[in-house]
Parts: sequence; structure tokens; C-alpha cells
Amino acid sequence: MSSTSNSRRGIGLMRLGGYGAAGSANALGHTLVPMLLLYFLTEYVHLEPWLAGIILAAPKFWDVLVDMPIGRYSDQLALRAGGRLRVCIWSGLALMVLLPLTFFHPPLTSKPLLVAYYVLVQILQATCYTVSGVTFLALAGDLAADSNQRNKLLTTGNLGAALTAIALVVCVPSLVRLGGGGERGYLSMTLVVVLAMAFMYSWFYSAVRNTPVQAAALSQSSAEMSLRDGIAAVLRHRAFVVLVIVIIALGTAGGCMNSLMAYENQYLLGRRAEDLFLLAGPVLIGSLLGLPLAVPVLRRLGDNGTLRIGFLVTVAAFIGYWAGLASGLIPVVMVAGAIYGIICSVAGVALTAAVLDTVKSAKGGPSLGLYLGMFMSAQKLGMSLGGVVSGGLLSLIGYQAGSPATVELHHRIAALGLLGPLLPLLIACVAIWMFGVYSEPRLTDNNPADSCAETF
Repeated sequence: MSSTSNSRRGIGLMRLGGYGAAGSANALGHTLVPMLLLYFLTEYVHLEPWLAGIILAAPKFWDVLVDMPIGRYSDQLALRAGGRLRVCIWSGLALMVLLPLTFFHPPLTSKPLLVAYYVLVQILQATCYTVSGVTFLALAGDLAADSNQRNKLLTTGNLGAALTAIALVVCVPSLVRLGGGGERGYLSMTLVVVLAMAFMYSWFYSAVRNTPVQAAALSQSSAEMSLRDGIAAVLRHRAFVVLVIVIIALGTAGGCMNSLMAYENQYLLGRRAEDLFLLAGPVLIGSLLGLPLAVPVLRRLGDNGTLRIGFLVTVAAFIGYWAGLASGLIPVVMVAGAIYGIICSVAGVALTAAVLDTVKSAKGGPSLGLYLGMFMSAQKLGMSLGGVVSGGLLSLIGYQAGSPATVELHHRIAALGLLGPLLPLLIACVAIWMFGVYSEPRLTDNNPADSCAETF
């Protein structure tokens, strides 16, 4: 069947639901680490904040070296395995095994051995997440007949991830308490999450396993291009490199927000550190509400317009969110957080679409897996930098585990909550304007009439 015919028929709710389930499973596998691991390491494993920050960062710096080769290898592996779907499922199963090990406190008395254990688990988890993420994003192009269908798949995947993140924020405190609290509660909670991941991956596989992929979705010649030539070609692609800078900056901002959230909850609002719904809930709900807007906004403004306007509004919304948090004005936190989430969800789909469109413009170049490997590396490097920055700033202000809540500590935590995320957000704003200079006119394979006629 031709692409035009596929576009007219629509993408199908079964395929959309399956792709959304995979987005949910991926979120279950990686959301808890940036949200709670820094706190777990400092409060229960009793590591210094700077050392815990290094544990979060060290594997991601490893990712910088290996994610591009891993992305390229994922394409080669998919060619041998008969498609990307099997690679995505097997890497997802590995994530299910590694998640409980992330929040397991081994009975080691040596601090260097403890650090080595957590670094090793994080390296394995990050590597599996790269393979899973690369194949998951590439499948959006494989399963869609045109860019409009692809954007719908991306939006549905983000929708599944957003719903999952909200569910985790709401349920994690109860799961930890039901599991006995403390280290045991964290481990029990991860086992429940693993069961949910198994269900979601099963749904994904059953929904898309018989779906035909687009012609030439996997290119033998691109996959076999030498790694050295491929990396050189990627680095010469200026528009893509600028997008990588944007992704790193956004990841750093998000990593700072996630890593500091438990401390802000405890010392600014006087709540239990794990009860994060008041801080994260408005952002996550806003992200959920914003996703249905992504496809129509992208149709109207395009990738560049959506990103340029969206990032400016994101900065303003974040400042409002922080101001409400620092002053204890909960309604301001909720409204600004919801706006921040709405804009971030739309901009997130636009950024992924911009990456795929930019890669598509480089015909005859490296494999898609190589580009997406660098994309995943940039995401994880940014999140890691957020953890490093957060841990370093906490050490800089002299924070110690179990520190009493004082006015001075309140002001210092509030200052960290502003400066940590704001500076990388401003860098992202500058970089996205540079992207408009380097990017080529967007290539579109949609028939406008078909796009307008097709419903979500």
C-alpha cells in the first residue's frame, strides 16, 4: 500500500495505543532515577551530596563516548533481528531487571565499593536505555506513512510517559510506605513498577508486531558506514549539533529541577521529601493537557516557530513557578507549573520532530541510529549535568543529610532552585535561535489536504 493511501486511512488507534504503552514503559524505567536516586543515596546510603551527584553523572559521561556507537549498532542489530521492534523489547526487558538493582543497598562497608556498584548499575541501565530509546524513536518513523502520522505517534508516546509520571508521583509515596518504608520500601516499590513495565511492553508488542514498516526504514548502506566517517558527518551537520546543545541545556535544567525537588519539598514547604505531587503534579498535569495541542500547533507554526516561542514562555513560566515556591504561594506554584508543563510538552514534541526532520534532510549520510544515539547521549548528559550541578551546589552551601530546617537554609535552597535550572534554560533559548539560522527549509511529505482531513 502506498504512503498516500496509508495517510488517508489514518494511523489507527491500536497502533497509537501500543506506541503510547511503550512510552509509558520507558517512563517507568527511567523516571524514578532522576527524581529519587540522589535523595536515596544521600539519605539512606549516607553518601555525601557531591559523591552522589558524581554517581548520577559518571555513567552519563560514559554515554557521551558510547551512545553514538550503540545507536549505530542498534541499527545493525535490527537488520540482523528482522526489525527494530524485537531490539526495543529485549532492551526493555533488561531495563526491568536493572531498575530494582538501582534502589538496592548492597551490604558493603567500603564506600568506594558502594560507589562502584551504583556506577556500574547506572552504566548498564543507561546503555540499555539508549538502545531502547533509539529504537523506540526510530519506530515512530518506521510505523508512520508521513510526518503528520509520525508526530501523532510521538505525541501519543509522550502522552503515555506523562500519564505514567503522574501515576508515579501519586503512587510512589504509598508504595514506599506499603513496602515498609526506608530502603526496603524503595526496593518493594521498584518491583511493583517492574510488573507494570511488563504489562506495558506486552501491550506494545501485541499492538504493533504485525504492522508493516515503511520501505527502506532500515538502510544497509547507512548502517554499514564506518563509525569514524559517520561521526564526522554528524558533527558537520551544524543544525543537528545546535539541536544537541539545546537538548543538553534542557536536560540540565530538568535534571536540576528533579534533583532539587525533594529538598525544596522538605525545606521550603515543610513536607515529606517523597510526597512530590504538590511540586511535580501541576507540571505533569500541564504536560498531559498540552500534548493534544502539539500536532495542531506544529501544523500552524512549524518546528522552529513552536520552539522559539515555546522556550521564551517556558522561561517566564519557570520564574513564576519558582517565585511561588520560594514564597510559599501554592496557587502560584500550581498555575505557573501547569503553564510550564503545557509549553514543555508541546516543545518536547516539536524538538523531537525537529531532530527527525533535520536528520531526514541529510540524505545519504550516517544511519538514523547514529544520529539518535547522539540525541540520546545529549539527553542523558543534560540530566547528568543537572545531577552534578545540584549535588555540587548542595555541597557548596554546606548541606548535610538531616540538616535542620532554618531560615538560612530555606533561602539557600530557594536560590539553588532558581539558578540551577534558569541558566541552562537561557542557553537553550539562545541555541534555538541559532538553529533557525543553520536549519534548511523543512521537508514535508504530507499532502496538506490529507493532514487536515485526518483526525487524531
